[in-house]
Amino acid sequence: MTRDGTTLTASVVIPSGSGRHPLAVIPAPWGFAETTFESQAADLSRRGYVVITYNTRGFYSSGGTVDLAGPQDVSDVSDVITWALAHTPADPTRIAAAGLSYGAGIALLAAGADPRIGAVASLSGWTDFGLSLYAANTRHKAAVNLLTTLQSLTGRRGDEVSELLDDYRAFRNMPQVLDWARPRGVASDLDALNRRRPAIFMAAAYGDNFFSPVPQIGFFNQLTGPKALRLAPGDHGTNEIGGLLGFPNALWSSAWDWFDRYLRPDSLAARAPAPAAVQLTTDGGAIETYSDWDAVTRSRATLRLGPAWAGTGSLSATAATGTWSTTIRSGQDTTANAGTILITRALQEITHLPPLLDLATVDRRDGAVWQTGPNPATQRIRGVPTLHLTLTPNVDSGTVVAYLYDTGPTDVATIISKAVYSYYEATPGRPLATTLTFDPVARDVPFGHHLSLVVDTKDDLYYDLDRSEGTVAFGSPAADPSVLTVPLG
Repeated sequence: MTRDGTTLTASVVIPSGSGRHPLAVIPAPWGFAETTFESQAADLSRRGYVVITYNTRGFYSSGGTVDLAGPQDVSDVSDVITWALAHTPADPTRIAAAGLSYGAGIALLAAGADPRIGAVASLSGWTDFGLSLYAANTRHKAAVNLLTTLQSLTGRRGDEVSELLDDYRAFRNMPQVLDWARPRGVASDLDALNRRRPAIFMAAAYGDNFFSPVPQIGFFNQLTGPKALRLAPGDHGTNEIGGLLGFPNALWSSAWDWFDRYLRPDSLAARAPAPAAVQLTTDGGAIETYSDWDAVTRSRATLRLGPAWAGTGSLSATAATGTWSTTIRSGQDTTANAGTILITRALQEITHLPPLLDLATVDRRDGAVWQTGPNPATQRIRGVPTLHLTLTPNVDSGTVVAYLYDTGPTDVATIISKAVYSYYEATPGRPLATTLTFDPVARDVPFGHHLSLVVDTKDDLYYDLDRSEGTVAFGSPAADPSVLTVPLG
């Protein structure tokens, strides 16, 4: 029972052997029961841990209502730790918190609040909940709809959460929504974490459509304690699911090795050389290690967007700037898209084959396309691409979505990354300069292929701000060119 009288249902696994044992506390993922972690709890128990997995408040048979990583969820972790120290052979000096998705965010928040936690594993979690909900002025429709559907099946939502989610969907009271969201991300506790220096292990998928890895990378860079970051192809939770089903999973094993290193001094992991701070799995399946995130990108290519006559233009370092522009309709989708949430990226992770797009099928009335020349050698893209873009809308609000593709000699393309930006209260007819940030990339674009950039105004992943009869024109003023910046390894 927690300090406010709420009962949480949990599973407790006690390892064999006498004496005190390290403790691992694992809040369940959003919409999933604590039994989801049976396989991983058994693995941790074999390593000598007392393991407590529990249903977060408001879900399944736990009491209360969903707090959505609020102060009650955070204090619940501390209350579970206190209970474990009183009722199990857990060692008060060796305590870890771990989680997947919702549980990962809560575990990080708990580490910022409870100095007893010495190690954390955050898998497919988040660090800035405000940016997760509302990055680049854009709301994440598919992710929030899926979360609320799962919650309606397995949990009970309180009035505060319901009201704020209703405001989010209706695009009203957004300052209040963001004020509510920001403390629900561990980025707000960065100073506390850096004072206490728990060992933090973080893992994410490049294409996570719930919690973008970009804010997590920024947070990781600011941590001063022991830390590790693992990035791989896939979508939210797709890299971890096999381990929950009982299959061997290198990601979970790495997380538990991380715990061993800092909580079990006699373990093999503790005696082994320190793991690389950053590990990337490329789109092709290769493993690369780096001393820090800054080492991932060695240089950057700056490619200007050239005149796009009839909706098609060139990408090059020397493309013309000036008075040209190309105009598309706002609110009309094209064949370019980032795929179906969870499913598309999961298949890519398994097969290393993203869905194909024939660029000829992109209606140039609704989307504009820019392409480089063929690669003279393999191009190793490593890091976070950006697109600086000057657009001129004819109405006060709208959305632009950018897609970066690897395109073969026959113009058949596979998606590399995506970016989005929404504008509102814009002055119709006045140019607006903005920068779109793509998902992180670790991809080799082969000899003879070229990069393609598609920009349209709609994707089913997002709530857009497009208006009927809207258009948006793209240009590249000489004083402030529109450029795609590609990070290279």
